Amino acid sequence: MRYLLYFIYVGWHWGIDLAIFIIRHEIRGEKKYGIRTIGTESLATEVSAEDRKHVAMYEPVNYYTATWLLDHVQATDLSTTLLDVGCGRGRVLAMGAAYGFRALAGIDFSPRLYQASIRMRDTLYDRYKNIQINIACEDAREYTIPEHVGVIFMFNPFDETIMEAFIGKVKESLQRRQRPLKILYANPQCKQLWLDAGFQETDSFVKMEILKGCILVNTLS
Repeated sequence: MRYLLYFIYVGWHWGIDLAIFIIRHEIRGEKKYGIRTIGTESLATEVSAEDRKHVAMYEPVNYYTATWLLDHVQATDLSTTLLDVGCGRGRVLAMGAAYGFRALAGIDFSPRLYQASIRMRDTLYDRYKNIQINIACEDAREYTIPEHVGVIFMFNPFDETIMEAFIGKVKESLQRRQRPLKILYANPQCKQLWLDAGFQETDSFVKMEILKGCILVNTLS
């Protein structure tokens, strides 16, 4: 039933062809990683009236896009921490662990989704040895990015107003410790803000006109 409901949701908003494509990857992805993260969540009751214009709904990044982005992770990246901004139910955390990250972090401002990601963390602790996952229920504008973060994953988590503030937090982290930093950005609606901040785009894709992603790196990479 959850696949049917998500199929209807995607098909209603973006068309049947994309819905078929995404659901096929959802079924394969959920089975491959042994998780259940499909579906959307309304966040209207968990944010202030002021913030609703910046963030309104959660849905997981589709498996096609997430796989394309994570396939750009290199061996040196795996020795750093993967931070998922808007970690939701923990899909990217599960994928990151499967790709070989042994240090992961996630942030989500929704208490409900935070609890879901905690459950995912506990599942991953049962599956992997020597893995560390830190999850925070926090506003991205207030989050202090750990200095060992080397890869940041984002699925268009918020609009330009909050993104600009988050980029400021990234800059603060890089000032504390200069290092290479890679951004895996799905549906990169605010990409220009990152380019204006000095990051460079090294690769990108467009699939079926709707699915998009890009890789951004700072000048030390």
